[in-house]
Order: sequence, then structure tokens, then C-alpha cells
Amino acid sequence: MGRVGWYGMVLLLAGSWAQAQVAPEAARMLDRMRLAHGGAALAGLRTYQETATLTTFAGPAPERSLTVVSYVDFTRGWLRLEYRDGTRPIQILQVTPSGGESWSMEGGRRRLEPDFARELRRGLHQTWYGLRLGGSGREMAQLLGQRTFGDLTGWALVVRTQGSQTTYLVDRQNRLLAERYESQQGQLTVLYADWRVVGGVRIPFRARLYSEGVLFAEVRVREALVNPPLGPETFRLP
Repeated sequence: MGRVGWYGMVLLLAGSWAQAQVAPEAARMLDRMRLAHGGAALAGLRTYQETATLTTFAGPAPERSLTVVSYVDFTRGWLRLEYRDGTRPIQILQVTPSGGESWSMEGGRRRLEPDFARELRRGLHQTWYGLRLGGSGREMAQLLGQRTFGDLTGWALVVRTQGSQTTYLVDRQNRLLAERYESQQGQLTVLYADWRVVGGVRIPFRARLYSEGVLFAEVRVREALVNPPLGPETFRLP
């Protein structure tokens, strides 16, 4: 067998191995989840903008609250997070497929550490955002059976997309309850609530975030915009 022949065989085997990592029943569940969260409207999600209140906790007591405005361009793979004290920006984090930058009032503009930029970029394929793909384009998807995350119980589904891995917790109506993934802070568990339909897409307006089982933050969405116009000026740093 010539080089072209064995090289083609390697590619064929690699492709077959990758497909074997996506269990058919897991792919079907992902398709059903996308349908439950908006179907064609979710599949057509190109951009997203959100204004939320982020409250951090020190023990059981709230520590600090900030406004966070996020802008996502799924087509370009751009993500921008603006942290504001009232209306005044105090920090901006921004990533693209090629890297990431930050800006702060104290330090000005800086390049993000590659690992941190990669972690932010993985968010494009986690959370409810990741459901827009359904069962397509996954590197791995497997059903894990019944699990309990925090005070929520459902069926667990682990999925990996472009190196980004998360475990979704799903109810009997194929709706997202929670998810769990590894980060630089350790194991993060996110419990979702207060679901509302915006532009045909079912979006959680509340999330509780736990690091290694300890509550450290809560997000309450104040405004969500589906497919708003986001031009280059949206992603310009000060």
C-alpha cells in the first residue's frame, strides 16, 4: 500500500473513531434540547447581547454587585464582557479566535494569558449557547444517566465541541436545568432558573454559580437581545 493509501486509511479510521465518540442517543437528545429551547430561532442565533447584575458572595452573605454587559458574535467567534460599577466601565475582557485582550481603569490595555483567553472562548460552546448546534459538529457526546447537581435532579449528558467540554443536566421535557465543567477555579456548577422566551429563544434570566460546591456568584439578567447588530465598534477597546 502506497503512502497515499495508508494515509487515507489513517484519516478514515480517525474519522470513524471521532464519530464513535458521539452516541446516537446523545446526539438525538441534543437535537431535542435545541428544539425545546427555540428550534430554528436558536439554530439561527448569530449575535447576542445581555445586561445582568453579577453578585459575588463571601460565605453566605453577598459581597459585591456589578453590572455585566456581554456581547457575543457567534459567526466571528468574538466575545466581550464589560464590568461596570453603575454606568462606569471598570474592566473589559475580550476574546477572538486568535487571542484576547483586557482593559481596566488601573492597568489600561493588556493581552490576556492564553489559558484564560481559551477558557473564555470555550464559553461559546457551553451554557445554553452551546445548544444552538444540536447534535451536529460534536467531538464527543455521551449520556451518563440520572444525576443531581445542587438541588436539581435530571439526566446528565456530557458533550465536547472544539475542545470545550461540559455536562448538561436535562429534565424530562429536554430542557436545560444545570451544567458542570472544569475551569481555572476548579469544578464549576451552574444552576439555571427563571427561563423566559426572547426572540423565540428560551433563555435563563437567573443563574447560581458554585465552585467546588460553594456558592460564589449569582447572575440576574436585566435585558437580553437576540441577534442585535454588533459592528466592529462594539468590540473596540478604550
